[in-house]
Amino acid sequence: MMKIASRSCDVLIIGGGSAGLRAAIESHDAGSEVLVVSIHAADTLREGLFIADYDKVEVLCKNAPDIVNELVNWGARFHREPDGRLTQRFFGAHTYRRTCFFGDWTGKEMIRVLMHQVRLRKIRFVDNIFITKLLRSADVEGQRKQKKIKEGHKIWGAVGIDLKNKKIIIFKSKCVILAAGGYSRVYSVSSSRSFENYGEGVVLAYETGVDLVDMEMVQFHPTGMVWPRKAAGTLATEAIRGEGGILLNSNCERFMKNYYPERMELGPRDVVARSIYSEIVAGRGTKHGGVWLDATHMPKAKILERLPTMYDQFKRIAGVDISKEKMEVAPTAHYSMGGVVVDSKCQTNVKGLFAIGEVVGHVHGANRLGGNSLLGTVVFGKIAGREAATTAEREKKRTIKRGTSPKLRIADNKEFASGLFVVQDPDTIRGQVQQVMEENAGIVREANKLQKGRRKILELKKAFYSKNHVLKDFKNYRNLVSTYEAKSALLVSEAVIRSALMRQESRGAHYRSDFPDRDDRKWKANIYCRKHGKKMVLVRRKTKKIKESVKNLLQVQTKVEHHLLE
Repeated sequence: MMKIASRSCDVLIIGGGSAGLRAAIESHDAGSEVLVVSIHAADTLREGLFIADYDKVEVLCKNAPDIVNELVNWGARFHREPDGRLTQRFFGAHTYRRTCFFGDWTGKEMIRVLMHQVRLRKIRFVDNIFITKLLRSADVEGQRKQKKIKEGHKIWGAVGIDLKNKKIIIFKSKCVILAAGGYSRVYSVSSSRSFENYGEGVVLAYETGVDLVDMEMVQFHPTGMVWPRKAAGTLATEAIRGEGGILLNSNCERFMKNYYPERMELGPRDVVARSIYSEIVAGRGTKHGGVWLDATHMPKAKILERLPTMYDQFKRIAGVDISKEKMEVAPTAHYSMGGVVVDSKCQTNVKGLFAIGEVVGHVHGANRLGGNSLLGTVVFGKIAGREAATTAEREKKRTIKRGTSPKLRIADNKEFASGLFVVQDPDTIRGQVQQVMEENAGIVREANKLQKGRRKILELKKAFYSKNHVLKDFKNYRNLVSTYEAKSALLVSEAVIRSALMRQESRGAHYRSDFPDRDDRKWKANIYCRKHGKKMVLVRRKTKKIKESVKNLLQVQTKVEHHLLE
């Protein structure tokens, strides 16, 4: 049996990325005791193909200018014009230049700025913690287990494993903010790092009784590295195309003119990714199964100024000087638009449980607009931090005794109730899940492959939970983490495949070759995945009526030709 320790706070934040950091700052400034744990408008709606939640889109867009100014005031070094104005570049599917940037590592710059603000406030961080279970009041107050989790149960905290000191930690908090990332790593070729984005945060919420939405919507970034093989999926940022990079097939033909002549390489990500896929399938791909991304026509000085990370990445990993040689790229699983259901204040249906960042669904609809991920992390991070602090303040009278832990029910020495179990060889099962998803639920989908994928996932799930596979004792803590990554990948993959089967149309990132057209009459709707006992139930719900002001904006016929890059 592992040792059990406990820690208390007002607001527990699971995830130390930009969303979690911004939430931590806001909660701290509102007077809450914060603990962060980690393991190691129109274009947006149009790009979301009208199944994004309109209220959340409005919140995102209205708050964008203030958030950019806030980051600038905190020291963000965004690129500026000679007259001092912020430079704005194109990103995929944008009608206008509106993306502020710092070279090609804007995300890293934002993290730098936010981390500096966190350090100034001396906000507590606990690293090497893997969260295995969220705790509700029912889990610790001895309430009878129910088949269906009811709304209104308060969040109580979380169970985590201290991987360094090899002990269970019970985190007791008045609120929890989930900022644990998405699920793009359920595919074998992904831009995510190997230790993240298996859907752990999504599954934590789902098992607590929170609905999931839009799980079939997975964005494949058009340009990931394909060679060397160990680097497959590593992102070749959209900034390359935003600065004028072009796509060529093996015949050196600029093929996007055949698929999306209006915006060429800067079309919606789903269109560009499918176009590249089509060229490869048609036999016009490169030796290693990609296409060419060419920036050799750009001055080297511009590349070093605007794309320094990409210059270094290709030089270091592939031995390619992108100012002189073309880059070999292909689509890579990049971003999950589906996830946890929250309201416009980032609150789930479990009181005190908030969610932000890529763990959340409903914000981007069927296709995320380039740049909106980073924006969303800080916009909704700020909102969630403020709302969590307000909720925690109302819970002041609730007593949380330090040094105590809930009476966790231990089953068969596997410690299921404390969120702990380990299986034999979890890495193999996790890899098999990734292969199933890559082959059967990728960029182009159809019923036969999806059904085959579903059968294989259910077979893997059965093997994963078999009594002979679960260990009663373990010493390898890496296997513990891999077990929960595999567990999360299995549940998420089931949700993705079943939702993709249910949506019999093509919309944004979800493309069905057997239903190639968009069907607004039947499918201007969202698919929800709901926990009902041990079963997952899918529910289709029509989208809310769009506001007249937004509808009028969308009806404006915007000429974009003169906005495109030279």
